[in-house]
Amino acid sequence: MIKLFWNTHNQKKPDSVNKRIKEKEKLDYGWGQYHKRNSDKWIYEILKKVEYKIVDSEINLEEGDILIIIDSSIEEKIELYTKLNFICSKIFLFHLGDEFGLNPFIKIDLTPVYNNCNYIWRPFCLSEYFNNEKIKCIPIGYKSGVSHKKKDIRKYKWAFTGTTHKSSRHDLLFQFSNIKPFFCHKTEKFNRKNISVEEMNDVLSSTEFMPCPYGFFHPETYRVYEALECGCIPIVENAYQYYDRLFPKNPFIKIDKWKDAKRILEEWDSNQIKKKGEECSFWWDKQKMKYKIL
Repeated sequence: MIKLFWNTHNQKKPDSVNKRIKEKEKLDYGWGQYHKRNSDKWIYEILKKVEYKIVDSEINLEEGDILIIIDSSIEEKIELYTKLNFICSKIFLFHLGDEFGLNPFIKIDLTPVYNNCNYIWRPFCLSEYFNNEKIKCIPIGYKSGVSHKKKDIRKYKWAFTGTTHKSSRHDLLFQFSNIKPFFCHKTEKFNRKNISVEEMNDVLSSTEFMPCPYGFFHPETYRVYEALECGCIPIVENAYQYYDRLFPKNPFIKIDKWKDAKRILEEWDSNQIKKKGEECSFWWDKQKMKYKIL
């Protein structure tokens, strides 16, 4: 039997006396809860054609089961995966949240867990995984609840929501500040004082272009896929050609500097915008079908 176990929220609660370990536990616990709240719709869309039974603990597994497990902070769960390998005939892992894999100061060895799995799907892809036969890079996807609202007119030329923690984001806001009308909601910290999902849906469905700067450590962010889900045109930073490696021949607008995008926003006419928007929406619908597991 195929069983699905969502395990991201099952993290060690922060109670260590060691300050460094406690901070790590606190971070893992918070991200685990975050992934359970925000990634379920996207993962379930990928698994839409798979018949499975949902379980809430490894004690509900039986010998010979095929397991689909969605997890994060797996480096802290080596013992669990060793145990699962003894019980299950196959293990398929969706490894969420490994954005910090690019940070050389906290590089983590995932081999002990990956070796216990038959196949792994993961966002935040790194060079070492692009051509790995056992690992498939998937988009981080959109946050649960994001959906397109049909609008007759897209009243905003561009929109930005989130933190301004990097110079690139400050430059983005500087370059676009005179291009009106726009919507901007800045937050001091990630996932703090966010606008509601309902308002986000309304804004994105009313916006033509969505600038998508790099994330904190990794190029990939939810913005790209939320823009696509709501019919916006993503504008992405092109350093490292990350999106071309993840999505060859994608229709995104790719720029090296935000001033390059400023010209597009100022000069494109309604027909160009409509054509590019339709191209992005058609491409995204086809792309999502590629990730659905048969």
